[in-house]
Amino acid sequence: MPLIRTLLAMLACAVALLAGRAHAQTFGSCTVATASSTLGPAGSFTVASTAQQGSGSSGLGCSAISVATNSYLKVKLESSTFTLTGPGGRTVPFIVSAAPNGTAITTGAEADFSSFDLLNLFSGPGGTVPLYFRTTPTGGLASGTYQGSVNLRWYFSVCTLGVAVCLALSESPGFVRPGLFTTLAWGAGVPVTINVSLTVDKDCAITAPDVDFGTVALVSQFTPKTRTISIRCSADASYTVGLSNGDNYAGGSRRMKLGGNYLRYELYQGTSGSTRWGPSGGERRSSGAADSNPGIHDGSTLQGFTYRAIVDPGQATPVAGRYADSVLVDVVF
Repeated sequence: MPLIRTLLAMLACAVALLAGRAHAQTFGSCTVATASSTLGPAGSFTVASTAQQGSGSSGLGCSAISVATNSYLKVKLESSTFTLTGPGGRTVPFIVSAAPNGTAITTGAEADFSSFDLLNLFSGPGGTVPLYFRTTPTGGLASGTYQGSVNLRWYFSVCTLGVAVCLALSESPGFVRPGLFTTLAWGAGVPVTINVSLTVDKDCAITAPDVDFGTVALVSQFTPKTRTISIRCSADASYTVGLSNGDNYAGGSRRMKLGGNYLRYELYQGTSGSTRWGPSGGERRSSGAADSNPGIHDGSTLQGFTYRAIVDPGQATPVAGRYADSVLVDVVF
């Protein structure tokens, strides 16, 4: 039995090593390995209006670099999803480029880095050659992680030892340097996959018009005012909406203030009834019960929440002047 366990352990190690080689291959001082690039996080409305940009490893890194002789590097984009796929199968298109805001590298196209300054070229994560990713603004997204991939093939011949004369080259398979009797041959290259992801956060856009009760001589002459708060949130995001008690809440009532004087008022849900709209518990309102477009969470449709503002007619008329208060609208997912 101990022998069997030892053999099984050795087999497990061998499998692990083989799996590791599938993700990282070393050629002299250069390594080609699967890499990841993350964009965001960003709110869904930001992703809808603005391209999300970022850089990440292209999978090629060299631990030693010398400029003793010419170096050759190029990468070929063999295939890509060119979209990041997330919740509900929604997608965000993206492009790959060799420089910030650069021209897209398309399927089958190559980017040649041979003329680049090698000492500055390997500036990506972990000393790798960087690539740049840029999304197309896309609306109607749910929050979550969106993922895609890019399959590349690297060809390289890099001097990794020497000062005046190159003493060691790190090369991809089949590479042949140009010489008196040879022509440049890029060889078979080394394939690598770059995983790209974008994190989209929940987001909301809120339009909340002010309430102006106007000017009257007596408190009893104020008339109720009806307003509607419009809200649009990320796709698939249900939520509740609350209204704070304002800056001058006391004795169970919202109050407008002028100096040391107060004017009681209240905000009620809907165009009729006496259900208070407040900040917690049953006083909050659900997106599934909005007054307009209830339960529609597609990221683009506005939902309306109507309320009625009333000045308490039973209070004494305070000193004349402009009374004001501020109420915060909050959305909880």
